Amino acid sequence: EKDQTYFCEGIAEEIINALCRIQGLRVASRTASFPFKDTAAAEPREIGNRLGVETLLEGSVRKSGNRLRITVQLVDVEGGFHLWSESFDREMKDIFEIQEEIARNIVRSLQVTLSPEEKGALRLTPTRHVQAYDYYLRGRSFYYRYGRQDIEFALQLFSRATELDPGYALAYAGLADCWSFIYLYSERRESVRQQAEAASRRAIELAPDSAQAQASYAVAMSASGRNEEAERGFEAAIKLDPDLFEAWYFYARHAFVRGDLKKAVRFFEEASRVRPEDYQSPLLVAQIYDDLRHAEAARAS
Repeated sequence: EKDQTYFCEGIAEEIINALCRIQGLRVASRTASFPFKDTAAAEPREIGNRLGVETLLEGSVRKSGNRLRITVQLVDVEGGFHLWSESFDREMKDIFEIQEEIARNIVRSLQVTLSPEEKGALRLTPTRHVQAYDYYLRGRSFYYRYGRQDIEFALQLFSRATELDPGYALAYAGLADCWSFIYLYSERRESVRQQAEAASRRAIELAPDSAQAQASYAVAMSASGRNEEAERGFEAAIKLDPDLFEAWYFYARHAFVRGDLKKAVRFFEEASRVRPEDYQSPLLVAQIYDDLRHAEAARAS
């Protein structure tokens, strides 16, 4: 089907998130690896060297109606040979089982020993409602465009996801992000701020160990002026996932608003590290350094 990029990227991100929970693996982040999705002609060794990894997971997804065909292969970067490959012809309802099976086969192929906690982590699924999952992935794809109409459409999609699955933490995190964005950049209304706060609290109630939920909560708390709660949320998100761009970026903005410019610079630089293609963080770093130089010059005079 056309316009399935959001779905393909969603599957890839779920696998990345699952593998990141394994201590014996170092996994390139989505922001580092996704730019290579359209470079089929590139050699595995070239991609591996640029990502700093020894193996690559490549795959394709074809979706037609309720049917899925997912083909994956694990490739050794140095030799270019396959460590494992498989095709899955299943129904849409099996998507979470497929993702878990792929993650387990990767771990097995790389001969990594799992702890009992890590075995359990690979079985975690965000929701058992496939349509809610689809709404969430579509919502995130629109949210990341950061246009007002895109945010409003994402808000509708996240709302549908929570209606189908009231226990879907990430969908509530998506709602919180949308309401926070609207409050910070469009409508400074108390009702909007309250909706951001309520959705974010629901997200961490449902999934306190979710980095995304903690980051969404922190942003909402920052918008509400609850500075200590916001900082605890950002710190929790970063501890859970050091490569979560939103945690570093919005923590930096929070520090900047509070006048802690040195901390803001450090966090914007971390945001640039995990998402090199983002142009805002480097610009803000340059602006802050300029402000700091002017402040030093003023003190010297």
